[in-house]
Amino acid sequence: MTPFDAVLTAVAVGWLLFQLADRLLTNGPWWWALTDVLPPPVFLVVPAALLAGTTAASAGVRPWTATLAVLSLLLGARHCGLNPRAPLTRRTPAGGVRVVCWNTQHWDEEVDTEAFYAFLRRLDADVYLLQEHIYDAGVHAPPVPVDFRARLEREFPGHRVLIRGQFVTLSRFPVVAVPDLGAPEVFRVDLRVDGLPGAPVLSTYNVHLPVHVFLENPLRRALRQEVKDRLASRNRQLDRLIDDLRDNGLPAVAAGDFNLSRSQGDIARLSTIATDALRACPAAYPLSWHRGTWWLRWWRLDLAFTGNGASAHRYRFLDPRGLSDHAVQELVLGLGKDP
Repeated sequence: MTPFDAVLTAVAVGWLLFQLADRLLTNGPWWWALTDVLPPPVFLVVPAALLAGTTAASAGVRPWTATLAVLSLLLGARHCGLNPRAPLTRRTPAGGVRVVCWNTQHWDEEVDTEAFYAFLRRLDADVYLLQEHIYDAGVHAPPVPVDFRARLEREFPGHRVLIRGQFVTLSRFPVVAVPDLGAPEVFRVDLRVDGLPGAPVLSTYNVHLPVHVFLENPLRRALRQEVKDRLASRNRQLDRLIDDLRDNGLPAVAAGDFNLSRSQGDIARLSTIATDALRACPAAYPLSWHRGTWWLRWWRLDLAFTGNGASAHRYRFLDPRGLSDHAVQELVLGLGKDP
C-alpha cells in the first residue's frame, strides 16, 4: 500500500466514523453542536473526493475506499443541502394563500428606509411573517427595541398589524386568536381565511430561534457556557413549537429563521409532525443566508413547514436586493390535503 493509499483509506475511515457519531450525538452533548459550523456541501464534497481518489489508488485499496465513501455519502445525504425533489416540483395551482417570511436583518437600521418599505409592499403578500423588528447592539448584547407600528399601519392599510418583541405579522385576513406558547422566539397568530370555502382558520408560527454557534474564536473563554445556554434555549423553544403544532388541529404554517447550519436533528424532529415546504421548491440547491458573501452562502437557515391540512403549492427564495443577509421565503399555501 502506497502512502497515498494509506492516507486515502484513513480519511475514508475517519469521515465514516464522523458520520456515524453524528447520527448518535445530534441533539446530544452540547459540544457536538460545534460541528454545525461545517458547511453543508462538505457532506457531498468529501465522499465525492474520496471516490475520485480511488481512481489513483492501488488496486488493493480501491474497493474498500470506494465502499467507505459510498456509505459516508448515504449517511450524509440529508446534510448536504441538495433538494432531490426539485425536478418533480409541480406547477402552482391557481389560488391559495400567499405568505412571505423574512429575517429583515435589524429592520431598516443599515439600509434606506424608503427602499425597505417599498420592497415589502412589492412582495404583495396576504400574510407577512417578519423577524428582527429590532436594532442591533452587538453580537453578545441585548437588541435595541423599536416600534414602527404607526409606519406599518400607513404602509399596509389593508393588513392587520401584530407585533410581539422582534416579530411582526401582517395579515389581510381577520385575526382569530394570538395564543402564547411560552416561547419568546415563536409568535403564533391564528387567521380566518375569508374567501376560501368554509373560511378556514390558519395558524401561523413566526419563528426566529437563537444562534447557538458563532463563527468566531473557538478559544474564547466564555464560549462553552454561551453555547450550552443558547442550545438549551433553542431546544426548549423548538420543543414548545413542536408540542403546539402536534396539539393544534388547525391548518398551520411555521416559517422563519431557524438558525440551522445543516439539515440535521431539528428538521428530523419537525418532520415527524409537519412537512418541509422544500418539496414544493424548484431549486436543486436552495440557499438563504449571506447571499452576497460567497464563503458564507452555503446554508439554508430559513425554513418553512406546513401541517394539519395546509400544504405548500409553491416555495421559493427571493433576492432581498441588498436589504438583508437573508433571502425572502415565499409560499403559496393550499388549505386542503397535503399533495
